[in-house]
Amino acid sequence: MPYNAALDPIKVEGSGPIYDGVLAVLARRGYRVVADGEAQLFVLANTTRLVRKAEREAPRLGTLCFHPSVLPRHRGRDAVYWTIKMGDTQTGVSWFWIDDGIDTGPVAITREIPLPQGLRPRDVYEQHLVPLGVDAFEELLNKLEAGEVPRIVQDESLATYEPPRERAKGAAT
Repeated sequence: MPYNAALDPIKVEGSGPIYDGVLAVLARRGYRVVADGEAQLFVLANTTRLVRKAEREAPRLGTLCFHPSVLPRHRGRDAVYWTIKMGDTQTGVSWFWIDDGIDTGPVAITREIPLPQGLRPRDVYEQHLVPLGVDAFEELLNKLEAGEVPRIVQDESLATYEPPRERAKGAAT
């Protein structure tokens, strides 16, 4: 069971299946997960909360965030929807180090796959992107345990930012 005391404990915040997958990986690997207090790493797994600089920089390694696109494409809240709406043929996931911008920090790891056709955004997310994100997180954890802390600056010439999509009145979010 891989484990690195220099990464322990790890703070995790989020919700949904990517959050559950991250917690399962950390539990299987023997990490102590904390809600508050000192942590070596802070992981945001499906959260849209803005994290202030002092909080994101408190962990020794910083704060990682999951994003359901291959950054810098489709920055913003509804990345999977826009991936489908814009006719992309590829999709994927990114884990990145947060900074002051929206989805602009250095990328730690990405994974890309062909966009499955005929699925709703939620199904693409749950059936394809979440498992891909959990696998990418585990691979990144291997790198962090080995002392490698990847931080690849995003190419701003490739960046797109899509606004939150408009919801029909009375529609569930």
